[in-house]
Amino acid sequence: MFEKYMPSEDVRKRLEQLYSLPPMPQVALRILQIKDDPDASVEDLAACVELDPSLAAQVVRYARSPFFGYKGDINTIRDAIHKVLGFNMVTNISIGLASGKGFKNPVDGPLGLNEFWRQATYTSAIVQELAKIMPKDRRPNLGLTYLAALLHNFGYLLLGHLFKPEFFLLNKLVSANPEVAVTELEKQVLGMGDAQHVISLGHAKLGAWLMHTWNLPEEVVITIGEHHNADYDGPHAVFPALVLVADRLVKSKEFGDGESDEIPENVLERLGITQEQVLEVFEKVMSGSDSLDTLASQLAA
Repeated sequence: MFEKYMPSEDVRKRLEQLYSLPPMPQVALRILQIKDDPDASVEDLAACVELDPSLAAQVVRYARSPFFGYKGDINTIRDAIHKVLGFNMVTNISIGLASGKGFKNPVDGPLGLNEFWRQATYTSAIVQELAKIMPKDRRPNLGLTYLAALLHNFGYLLLGHLFKPEFFLLNKLVSANPEVAVTELEKQVLGMGDAQHVISLGHAKLGAWLMHTWNLPEEVVITIGEHHNADYDGPHAVFPALVLVADRLVKSKEFGDGESDEIPENVLERLGITQEQVLEVFEKVMSGSDSLDTLASQLAA
């Protein structure tokens, strides 16, 4: 299934001679193991997240966000799990946040860390609300949907990690050409220097390759690889379809890397929702934009 997201053997060997894929951070790996353990408890999860104090603080701040509307005190991971987010959501949020901690990309520009987490935060919130209104027979797991949305642009982090000069140039080009799809601009930039070996990949397939190497769920891998592809109708198609809709909604607010602000009818049909429902959800999410912006800045810190 995943061959399409992998470089050819020849390209992979060239890349591996020049670079090494970053390993999954240990905390993220341990949380992923907890996620897959049917006997894991809240105490197991809380103890693991607390091994990284900065991650624990981020999750607690996340649960305190006005977006969730909880009025009481939230001071610990256990509070976040029991009072607001639940075991499944805290697990997936923690995996997403911990996975990105090892990447020291530039903070500024449309592909920098500030905008990466801003788009990730808004997209995840929109995807959660869209999934809730889908017909029950099509509705995906909400926690896994959130994780896929949070990580969907992870390929940019990997580009910045492996190809710093090319990433710098791509960031500048996207800033100067907001009307041009990122997928088109990266074809130009990634044809230069050592990065020419990934010209056929781009950020989506690079990110999918890394997630596959890290053994993340196939729903996440497919979302990252296909979130710009409105015609994808293979396994787990609802996941990238939800992200594509969310990306195009935030594009209407002039941020994010959606290829346009138009939402294809075939994607909505795949999800079993209407344009009217989508716009209602978007209006609801944007009404909490102040808290989402605050949350995104905290995640980027």
